[in-house]
Amino acid sequence: MVRKSSSTSTFETIPTSEVPHTRKGKHHSLVSQIFSDLLTIPAQQALRIPLLDIRKQKMENVRAALNRSGKKVGLKVATSSDDYFFYVWIDNKK
Repeated sequence: MVRKSSSTSTFETIPTSEVPHTRKGKHHSLVSQIFSDLLTIPAQQALRIPLLDIRKQKMENVRAALNRSGKKVGLKVATSSDDYFFYVWIDNKK
């Protein structure tokens, strides 16, 4: 079905080439900080992040965001946690 163009539009129109095709979710800054650190540590090392630093965000959502970001760049991110810390490391870093 072909849409007829109207002479008046309620909203502004822009070319689709100017539309951002990425999403900056609420975990973006935390995930960026974690990846920045992960890529600078030696292999077989993990980050130990105090749970108090991420208390505002649900652990499972942070884990999911890390895994999504890791898949985009071809890294397998592993996580673990205990009562006080959240641990993150790269499984396939060489």
